[in-house]
Amino acid sequence: MSSDISYITYTLLAVVAGLIFVPVLLDGEPDGPPMALLQQSSVGPTRRKNESAIHRSRETPVGFPLRQGLGIQEGYSKRNGDVRDIWRVFVQKIGHLHTILGNDKVVHSIDTLDAEIDTLGHYISGLSTTGGRKVVAAYLPNSAENLVAGFACAFYDFTFVPIEYPAEPEVIGEKLRMANAEILIMPAVSLDINELNVSTLLKHVILVVEEGSRHLDFAADPDAKTSLKEWHDIAANGQKATRPEKIDESQPHMVVFSKDLKLQKVVAVPYSHINIVAAVSAQATAPTPKDQFKPTDVFTPASTLADQFTRILTYTAMLSGCTIIVNAVTPPSGDLQSSCANAIPSIIVVPADTLSSIGRFSKAAQVEIFHEWMHIYQLRKLTRYGQVPQHSSFARFNDFDRPNLGKNLRLIYVAENPAEGTRPITCNMLNDLRAIFFSKVVYALTYPPAAAGAITQTTSFDYRPGEDTKTFKDSHVGAPLSCIEVKLRDAGEYTVDNEDGPMGEIVIAGPSVTSSGEYATGIIGRWRNDGCLSMGSKA
Repeated sequence: MSSDISYITYTLLAVVAGLIFVPVLLDGEPDGPPMALLQQSSVGPTRRKNESAIHRSRETPVGFPLRQGLGIQEGYSKRNGDVRDIWRVFVQKIGHLHTILGNDKVVHSIDTLDAEIDTLGHYISGLSTTGGRKVVAAYLPNSAENLVAGFACAFYDFTFVPIEYPAEPEVIGEKLRMANAEILIMPAVSLDINELNVSTLLKHVILVVEEGSRHLDFAADPDAKTSLKEWHDIAANGQKATRPEKIDESQPHMVVFSKDLKLQKVVAVPYSHINIVAAVSAQATAPTPKDQFKPTDVFTPASTLADQFTRILTYTAMLSGCTIIVNAVTPPSGDLQSSCANAIPSIIVVPADTLSSIGRFSKAAQVEIFHEWMHIYQLRKLTRYGQVPQHSSFARFNDFDRPNLGKNLRLIYVAENPAEGTRPITCNMLNDLRAIFFSKVVYALTYPPAAAGAITQTTSFDYRPGEDTKTFKDSHVGAPLSCIEVKLRDAGEYTVDNEDGPMGEIVIAGPSVTSSGEYATGIIGRWRNDGCLSMGSKA
């Protein structure tokens, strides 16, 4: 007896087969191995009384030396190197440096910038100062001059003091006093130099003049109480010097300013070459191989270069031979889309407050039901399949209000600095941001008085949602970097024997740490079962 199968049956069989096999064929592989998220730290086998076990990066497990240098190859051996080697590698890899000026992009010649390092170094070497070591402050926006000034100080063994731009004159004067800076590099007509000279040790000022204003002589000020010189005049007419072969690595290369939570005041924190190159080296290898910085990447610091985390990442991009595109317009003085306009970056670093504000504003702008459904689908793709949503016309159809940074963006770096009093970004907020930007987000913990660069940092493929409660929102900042080791120590009610996991004051040690031994940060943290450091935030 034969039986006929109707077209309805065929249709139902096709739908069932599609539901089974289409996801298998189209979903692909997750962005990273899910099993790697189960234990992200190397945990020491023993611990001291009232302390947790030492946690390290899985790159440098307990018993192995921490990462402390760039590993510059010389013959059959390697050396740690210093900040000068970052520029040397950048030149060797034929990196590119561009500046965004409004709607125009200025492409800088690396050979010209290399020559400016020498002419600037020679000029500053000839300036008379009362101190034994020259301290050069740079009150500059993100620019090629800002980076050149830093490397000139590295090559000629000066102390470099980056100051956030813009800032109030009182704040600038206080920072100049704290750093004992006698030399200042600044944009022309941005400050009243005579007022600064009254309350500081300032003796020499180098003026950075925009190209359209160079027909004016800003250095010819008869009332100036300091010596004045224009940057472009030094670059064009200055003499080149022979770069010193050796530098004193025991002296501070860079001084940053940050609030010390224990002292409850802003302090000047000296960073040595060792601190900086250790942080840069660890940052270069922290992501998975496919997510690491590559010469094909375009890196844009959408945060001030006076922020040490931003500068460390910029140096990491230069070490990798990336194209660096800087813009003087950065949050919070400008919006994120403006700071990345005409750059089309693939990697950016953004202030935590700015990213949190964008997340809240963009979520509130999802007023249509299509936006809600699309966002739910993107979150499901993140948490269930471990994949970042792809940038597409369909995903941005009738789009809501969110920044458009181009289709190449693949990695966003953001850091929480407890000294600034920012609220932690929760795990669920990070997933919202990944869906909003179509990009991976790396979330780090920094504390400038304690260490250069990041202390801990999430993996680029950790999309796990947080277990939020009514009073506590789940947040974590990942595992330690390979240049540092972290443990917790009992502090009042927070004990390492807590039933919810070891809790206590964060104590760190390693090559990137500003003190020779252990540094107790005064920040409370908790170890999770997966080896990540949890900060948390009240609802």
